[in-house]
Amino acid sequence: MISQTLTLKKNNITDFAKERNTILKKAKSDWVIFLDSDEVLSNALKKEIENLDPGDFNGFYIRRENYFLRQHIGTDKILRLGKANSGKWVRRVHETWKIKGKVGELNNPIIHNSAKSLHEMIAKINNYSTLHALANKEEGKRSNIFKIIFFPKLKFWESVLMGRGVTFSILQAFHSFLSWSKLYFSRS
Repeated sequence: MISQTLTLKKNNITDFAKERNTILKKAKSDWVIFLDSDEVLSNALKKEIENLDPGDFNGFYIRRENYFLRQHIGTDKILRLGKANSGKWVRRVHETWKIKGKVGELNNPIIHNSAKSLHEMIAKINNYSTLHALANKEEGKRSNIFKIIFFPKLKFWESVLMGRGVTFSILQAFHSFLSWSKLYFSRS
């Protein structure tokens, strides 16, 4: 299979879905794979894609190995390989690719190095929490004191129970706190 790798490397993005859709329209291949600037394809994934017969699938989920401060903090599954004309990206941040048709799953991972320092991660959290608050507002979601106080606690425990480590889990809770607080104070 021949695919084109599309990587988001632009600074100060305020709408990730819009940026992904813009580069998707410029795709020169029938199949594309999306990466963020802090992600790389594993060698095994490159080989798997090169030898892939997509059959009647329009896209594929890929396992993502996540690292924080050079420590493995778990895996997730993301839809990043698909036919260029099979769908579009939605949501300003924490965006997803909505592909029409049948979607499969590949075996090998993308490597995601989320942050190499606490300073870098805190800057990302500040930026993404603002975008998350805007996305929630656009979706008609509302914030309140309950969400500001309790959602971060739930996010912390969810992250800890997923084995993400205490430091990363605290930062996830901080992201939740900032997102809901920014949405709450945007009412005025």
